[in-house]
Amino acid sequence: MLAKGLPFNVHTAEMAMHARVVITVASCLMGGVVCAAQERSAESVALSTASAPSAQAVAQRPMNPTQEIARERPEGPSIEVGPARLRIGGYLGLTGLFRSTNAGGNVGTSFGSIPYGDTVQGNVSEARLSAQSSRISIRVDADFPERRPRFRQLSGYFEMDFNGTTPGTVAVTSTSVGFRLRHAFAEVRYGETFLLSAGQAFSLMTPAKRQISMWPSDVEISQAVDTNYLAGLIWDRAPQFRLTWRPSSVFNWAVSLENPEQQLGRGLVTLPACCAADLEAQYNTGSDELKVPNLIPDTATRVAFNPTESFHVDVGGVLRVFRHTIHPYDNDFKEVGGGATVNGRLAVSSSTTLLGQGAFGSGLGRYVGGLAPDVAFRRDGSITPIPTTSWVVGLEHRASSRVSLAGYYSGLTTGDRFDAEAEGGYIGFGYPGSSNSNNRRIHQLTGTGSYQIVSSDDRGSAQLTVQVSWLEREPWSQAAGLDAASALMVFAQVRYNLP
Repeated sequence: MLAKGLPFNVHTAEMAMHARVVITVASCLMGGVVCAAQERSAESVALSTASAPSAQAVAQRPMNPTQEIARERPEGPSIEVGPARLRIGGYLGLTGLFRSTNAGGNVGTSFGSIPYGDTVQGNVSEARLSAQSSRISIRVDADFPERRPRFRQLSGYFEMDFNGTTPGTVAVTSTSVGFRLRHAFAEVRYGETFLLSAGQAFSLMTPAKRQISMWPSDVEISQAVDTNYLAGLIWDRAPQFRLTWRPSSVFNWAVSLENPEQQLGRGLVTLPACCAADLEAQYNTGSDELKVPNLIPDTATRVAFNPTESFHVDVGGVLRVFRHTIHPYDNDFKEVGGGATVNGRLAVSSSTTLLGQGAFGSGLGRYVGGLAPDVAFRRDGSITPIPTTSWVVGLEHRASSRVSLAGYYSGLTTGDRFDAEAEGGYIGFGYPGSSNSNNRRIHQLTGTGSYQIVSSDDRGSAQLTVQVSWLEREPWSQAAGLDAASALMVFAQVRYNLP
């Protein structure tokens, strides 16, 4: 007889279990020795049948208008692997793009090198289709048993895309773009307030949406389709070791040691005659792979404050140390640099959010998408960090459960740092007559719109996202050509999100 209030499939499974047990007992009476093993097998099969429907129950997720795909709280169906739960996620995306000038760079725009109108590339447009933004992720979560109360949960996360190596003939025939690591980290929750994380993820300098978190969807990264996001946005993905303290949802604090990389950009800094070859060998100039002799890790910290449900603010900073040696290699030059960021979100209604970010510092160029060099040099080879200021202001509006709209104004400015050689002529960055690659200001106006085409509880969803941007950069010196370069950019991405 079926008990009231229980699902039909559970009753059916229980009846099947009892029937199997009865059959097994009868077999035992006749055959004897395999009775116990058969009974255990029968119960195991029946119980797994009973639990299967509940494991498949999946709540429908809201539309995600951003590129990032994983929050700290697990979402989507999972597969039990021993004591852990395995989730495979990501999306398959096809992006069409148009730029009014030929900047190249596929779905990621090189904001700092938009071509000028007196060049060939500045007078031709580009259009292409790309599937490189497609993502795949693997996530594992495992709870600790109660007999080990100090640890609550262990999680591991991998995320990859196809924005890796692109051979010179990649688009001619097979479009065999390279697989690329985006995120790879593990995180353990200690008690109710501490999290220890290690691996590659967004830098702690990247602003948070609310709680400070290693997980990519929890950072303030905009709704842009461009894989380089917005000019002026503070971000970096780097190997790191992070400790986070969350005494409450109102207050968070974190500190991290992150992989350093002192960089000059490609041809942006004119080096002193005394030691140009030595300096170029010790700073990343665009082709140095993993050869730069960094001194110590960058140290970053961040504090988040959530006084109400509608207001959030977080403040962060990074400390960097630059170091090199020059002939006769008996002494090192060292200089401290870094900077600070402030980020705020205000929900003016249940569907509309205002946001603002600002950053400033000397030697901060790497953290502004590498759009400015970290340092320049005096004629004796000593170091002078380059001042950088950046900003993002925006409005995000959820028009309905299927439609999201956003608009942003972002950019950065740099300070000049140069010296005069004893024999005449300037060295450094931003000096009179410097190359028009030395940008004084870059700014961008961006609008985005996302529409969820279809959604299913257990089969995923499909959506369309469109981005339209206008970008302009201005050089420090206008003597060598035009006073600015600009471009109109349009992106349209159709993607299928895995359930």
